[in-house]
Amino acid sequence: MRRGDPVGILDDIVSFITATYNSPPAYLGQQWGYLLAVVLAMASGKTVGAWLVFYLGLRVEDDIRRWSQRYRSIGRLVAWCERFVRKTNYVGVYVLLSIPLMSDTIPIYLYALFNEEGKALNRTAFLVANFLAAWTRAGFVVFAFLVLNVFLGG
Repeated sequence: MRRGDPVGILDDIVSFITATYNSPPAYLGQQWGYLLAVVLAMASGKTVGAWLVFYLGLRVEDDIRRWSQRYRSIGRLVAWCERFVRKTNYVGVYVLLSIPLMSDTIPIYLYALFNEEGKALNRTAFLVANFLAAWTRAGFVVFAFLVLNVFLGG
């Protein structure tokens, strides 16, 4: 078999999946393994999206500053948002994104766009807070499901 042979790679993938399927300790049990894979994919996707929004926030900051100098009401809103981001920091990102059923869009854009010159929040810590918040939110949902399942007799 040549290196990079598609059939060989496919065989390796199938044997890996079969090995993890047949080994519950490695796969954390069948139902929990599926949940783990879904939550990992969700958290990774949210983190990539947050990284793109963080990058966008750094790119449009000059435009936001220009608008805030041109219009007083926008200037007050920008100043308030920057104070909020500086005061609540990563804990604020984590808490807001951990709330089940809350939209991710507003907190992520708020913290990314009003991150004063990229200095109020470090990019890596911002992304870690997003990733951990996704896991926390999933944990709340699983906990609620388990509680309802037990109390409702499902």
